[in-house]
Amino acid sequence: MIWPPAWPERGLRSTTWDAFFAAEVGASAALAGLLFVGLSINLQRIISLPLIANRALQALVLLVEVLAIASILLVPGDSMTAAGVVVLLVAVPLWVGLNGLEQRNWKLVDAGRRRSMSGHTLEVQVPCGLFVGGGILLALGQPWGFYWFPAAMVVSFLVTILEAWVILVEINR
Repeated sequence: MIWPPAWPERGLRSTTWDAFFAAEVGASAALAGLLFVGLSINLQRIISLPLIANRALQALVLLVEVLAIASILLVPGDSMTAAGVVVLLVAVPLWVGLNGLEQRNWKLVDAGRRRSMSGHTLEVQVPCGLFVGGGILLALGQPWGFYWFPAAMVVSFLVTILEAWVILVEINR
């Protein structure tokens, strides 16, 4: 691995980063497709439970965020600053949207279950915050911002897998 990560203006495009982001594009697209199939199996039950429907949408948004940001970082010839700005143009609105869904979730939950909701809120905030942090660092010309994206993507996958479990298995118990 090149340290610090190479970027085109230095004349050294890191094939390691390209391979990583290409793998993330494929993984996020595959997981989003599987989630759609899983949702279609229990669609009537999911639609009848607004909290579960919101969580399903949050899981899809996180996967789309990974797909979009990994795709942005694969664009050849972008400067680090431009890539960081475009990442922010994607990550910030998605974070705002996810928070809007989370606020709706809090309104749907009775007071006795709010404690468990705080963990879910944190699950949504962490990957989004990592994407935004990485985007800010890249926009400021700091190549270390690249290292925020693997963490954000792994956490996004873990959260969406947990959400998929709740959506597809727990609602049938």
